[in-house]
Amino acid sequence: MPELANINGRICAIHEALIPAEDRGALFGDGVYEVLRCYQGRIWAFARHFRRFERSLKEIAIHKLDLEKVSGWIAQTYEKSGILDGTIYYHVTRGVGPRSHVWSDDLEPTFFMTVRLFATRGDGNERGIRACSLPDLRWGRCDIKSLNLLPNVMAKQQARTQGFYEAILVDEGGQVREGTSSAVFCVMGGTLRTAPDGPGILPSITGQFVSEIAEDLGIPLRKETFSLTDLYSADEAFIAGTGDEIMGITSVDGNSIATGEVAERTRRIYQEYRNRIATNQDD
Repeated sequence: MPELANINGRICAIHEALIPAEDRGALFGDGVYEVLRCYQGRIWAFARHFRRFERSLKEIAIHKLDLEKVSGWIAQTYEKSGILDGTIYYHVTRGVGPRSHVWSDDLEPTFFMTVRLFATRGDGNERGIRACSLPDLRWGRCDIKSLNLLPNVMAKQQARTQGFYEAILVDEGGQVREGTSSAVFCVMGGTLRTAPDGPGILPSITGQFVSEIAEDLGIPLRKETFSLTDLYSADEAFIAGTGDEIMGITSVDGNSIATGEVAERTRRIYQEYRNRIATNQDD
């Protein structure tokens, strides 16, 4: 089960993968990416992720890319790895050229991906997680899944250093946006709430599944802003993400969410999500 990389169609061991020093991804973070989960030899929700990837490419004006070829490289590299339960990371940068803020239209995009064994996330899906809140210092186009993740990295590191699993990012008005690498949901008065789509929010693939599952379970859902104070007093709360799946939030900033345990609706949504994985319901 080798962990593999692919650069522009060339498959190799990860330690052999080399990117040119003047690649604009390294110089400017000038590119976009996706992360996929693989379960029992199957890539989960690939079509949904790839549609988001295409949108991100369009939003930063990377056009000279054969998307059919990229899709084939991803499938071929994963199949060659032989990894059953894994994580696929892939990105495309604008290409290689002398460092300049203005790019040349003749640049050829760079494709890079890795396939690794999935690194387990502990018992957060069953026992829940503790979170903290931090100011959202990211740029104004978080709907683009770009390589520019320094504010996310700094916030996640601060949270982990302080003993929290995730940092929940809050805007200047005290409204909850999302986690550093997750969507945030809460239940108030029997209604599931999450931040509405917009430039400051990444369209979450796992969040899409949560919305569909909530509808199937008869749980009302409103995409509507809610405050950090609302979150403290919620009946339930959880994060949703490709790697984390669904994890109940038991406390935020030391304030227990309801009883401080993973509650019924969260468990039902998580179980249904796992059922969809087991039965390949990812269309």
